[in-house]
Amino acid sequence: TVTLSAAESSAIRDALPALAGAAAEHTSVAVAPAASQPQGDDAGDSNLPPLTLILPAAWTLVYAAGLAWMLARRLRARRVWRGLLAASQRLSPQELRTHGAFDAAQLSDIARHQLAVMETDAAISPMLVGVRRPVLLLPRHLRGFGTEQQHMVIAHELHHWRARDPLCLGVAAVLQTVFWFNPALRWMNGKMEWALELICDQRVLAGRPQQQRKQYAAALLLQWKAQTAAMPTGGVAFGGIDGATATARIRQMQQAALPVLSRAATWSVAALMAAVLAGGALLQPALAFNVDRQLAPAPMPPMPTTDAAMLFARPTDGGAASTALPADKAWRNPLDKMRVTGLFGVRRNVLVTPHKGIDIAAPSGTPVHAVAEGVVVSAGQLTENASRYGNTVILQHGGQRTLYAHLTSMNVKPGATVTAGQQIGTVGETGFATGPHLHFEVRQDAASIDPATRLANLDAVSTRHALLVRRQQLGY
Repeated sequence: TVTLSAAESSAIRDALPALAGAAAEHTSVAVAPAASQPQGDDAGDSNLPPLTLILPAAWTLVYAAGLAWMLARRLRARRVWRGLLAASQRLSPQELRTHGAFDAAQLSDIARHQLAVMETDAAISPMLVGVRRPVLLLPRHLRGFGTEQQHMVIAHELHHWRARDPLCLGVAAVLQTVFWFNPALRWMNGKMEWALELICDQRVLAGRPQQQRKQYAAALLLQWKAQTAAMPTGGVAFGGIDGATATARIRQMQQAALPVLSRAATWSVAALMAAVLAGGALLQPALAFNVDRQLAPAPMPPMPTTDAAMLFARPTDGGAASTALPADKAWRNPLDKMRVTGLFGVRRNVLVTPHKGIDIAAPSGTPVHAVAEGVVVSAGQLTENASRYGNTVILQHGGQRTLYAHLTSMNVKPGATVTAGQQIGTVGETGFATGPHLHFEVRQDAASIDPATRLANLDAVSTRHALLVRRQQLGY
């Protein structure tokens, strides 16, 4: 005795006229009436849009709104900087020599690389503006600093320029704009800006006596006090900071070098990173799933009664799966080591249509074998189902076909004859696959049938998660 859902019972009633014609030649199938069975969750919610369609659409709208807001902020900041540069005066080589803030080496470096230097009346920090060709923008109140202080402030900005820090900050700004929803990027950007400032401070103060270190710290405080207007981010500034940051930088200036990790801490961090990378590599096959589903499930064609019984039958509580084949009549497995992570007929979160085959996780390069003797129908990129299958081999075995998808390489050509167990390719992740695995299907005419009707003991090589999903969705 078997128990069917209402949807399966309806499909069988539609196929009964065709099945009746073959009843004289094949064993009859006994199907328990299911008219009184309650419909499953999928049937009860068939008129409601699936969450897999609603959630992506909602997230797309939220992301677009956040991206537009971030782009608007960037454009406003760009207009402010353009206006500030337009109101500034470019200093000529003669004006640079008489300015007092530049020593001979700095003037030579600026002239050799043709760095533009501009001066503004705005109370801003000395900074580099721009990414591709930065401009050194100086506030006019810098002339009121001591000569040695001015030289050190200019040295700070020139180090930013030589290290291409504006480019780093520009890339960070692009990443923050695109991934505006990720708070980790904002945190990392703040830490990066802090690190860049500390590195420049240490480079400027390297080898200098304590008296000059004090002058440099005093220049930082003078700049902080003189800065009366907060400017948008986008430039690498000497003193565009708050009081807490200024205090922390001054404390770092009192040290001879930046704090570094101890040898033990360095090795601990390296080991942790290696463990994370190794864990990701080991878990990748287990997390692999494919999305090779069609927009609508294929209709089930008429077939002999014995095949119909194997396809539709479901076990009663506590019973063994009726789809299992005797070992002497089953095909061989497509992989020598089977680890099934996705079973036939289940629905995944990525698509609402049932899975048309099974997914077998394996490392890339694992040999894939023909399950039975047959003829190669096709071998290569499969355009079916929007090219989701990637590199695919299809074999013809009498009235049935087998499909092997997401292959890295293929060892056969169309028209060739293969024997059972012959290698036809290797496991990969081509097409719409998120990890290395083999997607295997069995087809009769235009319909996909459960590979468990042709492969023995699939449940024994299936993961607990795969069996749990099938039990929750299909009831066995």
